[in-house]
Amino acid sequence: MNSKYLLREAAPEDAELIAQHRAQMFVDMEVLSEKQSAALMTATVPWIQRLLINREYRGWFFEQEGEIVSGGGLHVSEVGPVPKCLRVGQRGHIANVYTVPSHRRRGLARRLLQTIMIWSEQNGIDQLTLDASTDGRQLYESLGFTNTTIMHKTPLG
Repeated sequence: MNSKYLLREAAPEDAELIAQHRAQMFVDMEVLSEKQSAALMTATVPWIQRLLINREYRGWFFEQEGEIVSGGGLHVSEVGPVPKCLRVGQRGHIANVYTVPSHRRRGLARRLLQTIMIWSEQNGIDQLTLDASTDGRQLYESLGFTNTTIMHKTPLG
């Protein structure tokens, strides 16, 4: 990886940037149109800012020459006892992993995920989850993530 990339942790003032990455990620996956992504971004900013302030979301960015080129984070929440972990613990849901197109295929997403995994281990996170895009699946599997029996239904109501 290019040594000109600097890693830094996200702060509450980065909520808009995280929301931009989140919205663009869904556009790139062809889940949202550009117009829909603007609405998602507007709805996401206050939520991410609150999570960052409360330390319920931890995020990291790679910068090059002062420009943020990649980012990702972890939404931390409490989880009840489950098989193999019979105590109340913490779950981390990896989210908002995004790299601008001109910086892809340089190992940035892998490094972000490794950073998240190391932080999680050091901070007592019991389980990690993520929703994999088709493009990201191979990377996640190479880092030890596996498919589970989790099913989704969205939106509710």
